[in-house]
Amino acid sequence: MASIRNKACVLKVGQLEKNPILALSTGEKDVKKYERVTKAYGNVTPAIVGQSGNAYRVLAGQAGLEACAHNGIQEMPVIVAEISSEAEQMKLALLMSTVREESGALSEGTFIDTLITHHGVTRRELMTLLNKSKSWISKRHLLAQKLSEDVKGMVKDGIICARTAEEIAKIPEDLQVVFAGNVVRDGLSKSNVGQLVGLYTREESDSALREAIMDSPLAVLDAYPVGPVARRKEKRGIAERIADSAGFLIRLVYGLKGLLAGADTQSLAMASPHLGELRTAVTDLKTILDGLAARVSPGKLQEGGTP
Repeated sequence: MASIRNKACVLKVGQLEKNPILALSTGEKDVKKYERVTKAYGNVTPAIVGQSGNAYRVLAGQAGLEACAHNGIQEMPVIVAEISSEAEQMKLALLMSTVREESGALSEGTFIDTLITHHGVTRRELMTLLNKSKSWISKRHLLAQKLSEDVKGMVKDGIICARTAEEIAKIPEDLQVVFAGNVVRDGLSKSNVGQLVGLYTREESDSALREAIMDSPLAVLDAYPVGPVARRKEKRGIAERIADSAGFLIRLVYGLKGLLAGADTQSLAMASPHLGELRTAVTDLKTILDGLAARVSPGKLQEGGTP
C-alpha cells in the first residue's frame, strides 16, 4: 500500500463530489474556519479525493470544498488517491478523519459501520489501521447504529459532545432526544451522563427510577452520588432542588408500593432490615413535613400581614 503513487493536480470545484458521510460531521463552524482562510489567501489547503470513473469524491477536506463554493472559488488543489476500491477509499477517509483537526465522530462511526456491514472489514483490522482500542471502535460504531437523528444533529451543531452522545446512544432511541435536552438544560458532564445511563440500563432498575432519570436527572444524581459531580456552573435554587427531589421520591415511593404489594413472605423477610430503616426515615421526614406545614399554613400567613 505504501508504494502507491498518488498525484497532485487542480480540479474544477464542480468536478468534486461532496462525501455524504463526511457531511454528517461538517457543520457551519467548520466551513467558516476555512472561509476565513480562503477569503484572505484563496484555497491553500488541498483536499484528498478518490476517483471512480469520471467522478472525484472527497475523502478529506470537505469543509474546505464547501468554503470554496461559498466564496466563488472555481478551482481547488487536490491529491488524487490512486485507489479504486470503495472499501479502501473509505478506510483512507476514516484514517484521515482520525488524524485531522476536522475529524468528526459521526462520520467516523458511519465509516466504521459501512466498512463492517458492507465490506466485511473486521474490528481488529480497524484497530490496526487506526491504532485505536476496541472500546474506541465500539463507541464510534454505536453512534452510527443507535444514536437518533435528532441527537446526531445536536452533536453536529456542537450542542453536545461526541463522548456524551456515546453514552446517550445506549438508551432507547425514542427517549434520546428528551434526555439529551435535559442534559443540555442541566449542564451535565459526560461523567454525569455516564452515571445516569448506567443506572438506567442496569437490569435491576425499575420503571420509577428510569422515569426519574428521564425527567429529573439532577435529582437522581443527588440521590446516587458517585465521586465528585461536575454539573452546570450556575447553582440551582433550593426550591428547584426540593421540587426535583420530591418528584423523584414520589416516583420511588409508588414504585416501592407496587413491589411490596406483590412480594411474598420470604422476600419481605429478606428485605426486612431495609424496610425498618425506611420506616425510621419516613417517620423523620413526616415530622419535618408536619412542621413545615404549620409554618406555611394560611393562618401563619395572615398573622404575618399577608391576606
